[in-house]
Amino acid sequence: MLPWSDFAELTPDIAAAGLRLFEERELAFLASTGRDGRPRLHPFILKIVSGRLVAFVLDRSPKRRDLDERGLYAIHTLPGKEDESFFVSGRAVSRNDETPFREAVAVAMDFDTGVDAHHILYEFLIDRVLWTTWSNFGTAELQPHYRKWSV
Repeated sequence: MLPWSDFAELTPDIAAAGLRLFEERELAFLASTGRDGRPRLHPFILKIVSGRLVAFVLDRSPKRRDLDERGLYAIHTLPGKEDESFFVSGRAVSRNDETPFREAVAVAMDFDTGVDAHHILYEFLIDRVLWTTWSNFGTAELQPHYRKWSV
């Protein structure tokens, strides 16, 4: 599993597309699994700060329990122009004890409601990525183009 910065160094074009879609759409979907193994889907806001893919999760959220107990995740952007999309998966790790970094992320997130002790910071380490674009969009000759990366 790699931090965003290492992934970006290995595949700068795919990472640039992911960064662009994360910034354009801001909201993404986090998939996790509950104790019973059923999948859950959560809208959330994430950022890339200091080369790390991060988000705050509320301490009472089911997704926090999922991330703490199992750690595995998948993130998918909202569709971009002509249904371009970006998917990343791996393992989430709590970084809540990294006080200076937590403060830097809080500033970068720029939440109107603020970040307090109920917001738990996670970093999303990466093991697989899929970037999808389409040619001939809006025609019968529509073709997907996949760029993949994995550890």
